[in-house]
Amino acid sequence: MSLSREDAYLILNALPRVGWVTLQRLLQNFDNDPQAILNGTETDFKRIGITAAACKNLCQWRSLFEPTAEKKRLAAMGAVFISFEHPDYPPLLKNIYDPPIGLYLLGALRPSDRTIAVVGSRYATAYGLQLAERFGAECAERGWCVASGFARGIDTAAHRGALRAKGATVAVLGCGLDRIYPPENADLYAQLKQHGCLLSEFPLGTRADRMTFPRRNRILSGMSRATWVIESDVKGGSMLTAAFANDQNRPVFATPGRVDSPLSRGCHALIRDGATLATCVDDVLEDLKAAPPLPLQLDFEAKMQHIRRDKEPSLEGAELRVYETLKAKGALGSSELCAYCELEPEVLQRVLFSLELNRWIVRRNDGLFEL
Repeated sequence: MSLSREDAYLILNALPRVGWVTLQRLLQNFDNDPQAILNGTETDFKRIGITAAACKNLCQWRSLFEPTAEKKRLAAMGAVFISFEHPDYPPLLKNIYDPPIGLYLLGALRPSDRTIAVVGSRYATAYGLQLAERFGAECAERGWCVASGFARGIDTAAHRGALRAKGATVAVLGCGLDRIYPPENADLYAQLKQHGCLLSEFPLGTRADRMTFPRRNRILSGMSRATWVIESDVKGGSMLTAAFANDQNRPVFATPGRVDSPLSRGCHALIRDGATLATCVDDVLEDLKAAPPLPLQLDFEAKMQHIRRDKEPSLEGAELRVYETLKAKGALGSSELCAYCELEPEVLQRVLFSLELNRWIVRRNDGLFEL
């Protein structure tokens, strides 16, 4: 089978245990040639330190993924796959530590560097929904693309505002493009397909779960010049998106609310910790106009240095056990962590989610967890 570079990236993107760090090592040792990687041998992979699980999947990719069938499904729904080498790949997304090696896109719009992420709670108040729709419309009217996560609440309102203004909006999904989640957003999905863009790093058929959403959130912040949180409690997906934006050296804005409302606590915490208070679109756009240009794409080692932490978390119980295990043994999968930490899978999933939400660990694209 003759594969193009884009086809090769399509395959590598779909293979379990082959995440961004693994792919960088492979590209460095295979002359930046994704086709050569797929023709490599087990000996080649082991020689450069690829894990046994990744080796197995790379050697057996033909039995794990059929690119021709995937491309036919994409063509039938009017979608495309692009690698990070493609000119339509979101320009700002290349600057983050772990950019997706490829993206699935549906819709005529292509993201630009004039993008703002507008996010917030799924359980938003009527006031928050009104603000999100208004701010989404006003950003779009001023020529900015409104990116959000297609979730219930604030995300949906921001998308609808941009569409109402006949402006640009992009939905970053935590599932495959062929799945609509939440299902009540079927009409919004149809509008975005026609007038905006739906985007995902996940192969077709991938279901949304609590592990896909954090990966979605780092794309949302990574493709945007800034992240604007409208309403949020102190824990939740929008706070994680703001944390990713902070790690990616992108500005974070937050809109204050009632002091007695749980859905204002997250925004107030962000403002306390250094986010810019934003009560209108001018607050955001004026700040962005005055901000220095974003840095050029960092090289691999610079990105690795950028995310290393100098402080230790204050943890206890199961969370401390998992953290100390990863610190001692390096990247591990869920089954290995269950065994080392002597935890039931259900308990481990809750612990991993909490640690990831608070940015003490990260789930790599190959499925392993590391500090």
